[in-house]
Amino acid sequence: MSPSEDPLASHFDEVTGLLYLEGQLDDEHARAVTAHVASCASCSQLLRALQSETVWLRESLTADDEPIPARLVAAPERGTAHWGWIAAFGLCAAGLYTLWNGIVAPAIANMSQAGFSQGNVLNTLLFYGAFWKGWDEMRSLTELLALMTLGGIAIWLLRKQWRRFTPIVFVMGALACALLLPPAAAAADVERGDPNYTLPAGQEVKNDLIVAADWTRIDGDVDGDLIVFSRSLTVNGHVKGDILGFGSEVRVNGPVDGNIRLCSNAVAISSTVAKNVTVWTGALELDEKATIGGSLTMGTGGAELNGKVAGDLTAIAGSLEINGSLGHDALIRSDRLIIGPAAELRGQTKYTGRRQPEVSSGARLGSPIQFAMPRRGPDYSRFDYYLHRVFLWGASFFFGLLILLLAPGFFADTGQAAGRVGPALGFGALFLFATPIAAIIACITIVGLSVGIVGLLLWTIAIYSAQVFVGSWLGEKLLSTGVGVGAAVGRLAIGLAVIRVLTMIPFAGNLIDFVVIIWGIGALVLALHKRMRPQVPAAA
Repeated sequence: MSPSEDPLASHFDEVTGLLYLEGQLDDEHARAVTAHVASCASCSQLLRALQSETVWLRESLTADDEPIPARLVAAPERGTAHWGWIAAFGLCAAGLYTLWNGIVAPAIANMSQAGFSQGNVLNTLLFYGAFWKGWDEMRSLTELLALMTLGGIAIWLLRKQWRRFTPIVFVMGALACALLLPPAAAAADVERGDPNYTLPAGQEVKNDLIVAADWTRIDGDVDGDLIVFSRSLTVNGHVKGDILGFGSEVRVNGPVDGNIRLCSNAVAISSTVAKNVTVWTGALELDEKATIGGSLTMGTGGAELNGKVAGDLTAIAGSLEINGSLGHDALIRSDRLIIGPAAELRGQTKYTGRRQPEVSSGARLGSPIQFAMPRRGPDYSRFDYYLHRVFLWGASFFFGLLILLLAPGFFADTGQAAGRVGPALGFGALFLFATPIAAIIACITIVGLSVGIVGLLLWTIAIYSAQVFVGSWLGEKLLSTGVGVGAAVGRLAIGLAVIRVLTMIPFAGNLIDFVVIIWGIGALVLALHKRMRPQVPAAA
């Protein structure tokens, strides 16, 4: 065959190469391709590339399940525990001990000393979130917002089931029935001032009393708790339960058999309180005739303590003057501390401030005041600081390891979502600030109280877990992508270590920590959205 009759006088294309590899060319064209490949380097290279792609494609289409490598299914040998795993789990245990002993246990102890229990912590959360000026006018609006929030959450969770009408009708019908049920009889008297409220002297309320008014005056007796939302509150009668008050000015002149919890601009107490007092106020005055049988916990701009406190004192104040009696220990953080001539401090006094305490010569102290000057920022010269950081790394690594082992698919999705830096930062900033606002709105009504509290707990967990997801992504960028649990654990450990080191940078550490929180929350939101949205099957 002469060159003019050669069907492949020039290079052949990919289609001809594929037909040649599949044996679909006639004999003449096949012989021509064979002869041409033997003499043309470029066409020979193209043919080898097409042959490799054909093999890969055939294997991917014919293989049902990818076999597991024998090294992954083989039972590990006994007595070959790697030292790295032992060190990692040791640091995890140390981190958990640090979290419990350094944060959880002291917080529980302080709350117990302040007289908080599970019940009144819930009440405090509810009423703190519910109080603002103009409560009566805003109640209907806040209930509507809470119900709209619950409805939006329900629609968002059930949007994949819109085509299944029966579950939607059942759920929404049950919710409507629950909202239309008559409320249970409340064991409390609810009073609304028009615009003021007064409980006359000689009159007694046999159960709890809840009052919302501009000006409230309690001259009679209350057999239960007194809960007041008022601009001004004056208590001259006998309250046999607790007092929970919110207002601009609060005065307690009558005896209280329980606790006092107040949030106000100014508070004055000149009576006997059998248990504990907790106040957050701009100014606090404890009269000489006042006696507190338990502890006093306060956060205030300025305070004068001229009465008697039988328990402990925990104070955060701008200025604190003590001219009364403290029966136990005192923990004070203030810009200025004055101990008057009539003061008697029987326990140990720890004071943290920017100036030395001013102690009168006539004051009686059970022990010398332990003074400490606050230091801004961490102390990089101490070994404890770095050891504490290592323990915190161990705690976060243990938390991430639990997520990896319990939900590996979700862990991988969140790590991939962290790679979308822009959307993750945007959604993270939105949900970081919007979630607590929506939860507080839900807490305002009894209907959404449980949803709001659960939302706040999940929000807190998401903030802590943000470093785990960002750390996994950073580890993948540093160590490249690997297969198996061991590679994922290694990436997690390295990424968390990098984040922990970056947050130790002076001045920039707090900003880096904040960015990591936003980034991780955004990645978590994107991963949840990916898993909850309906999956559309690809077209054939």
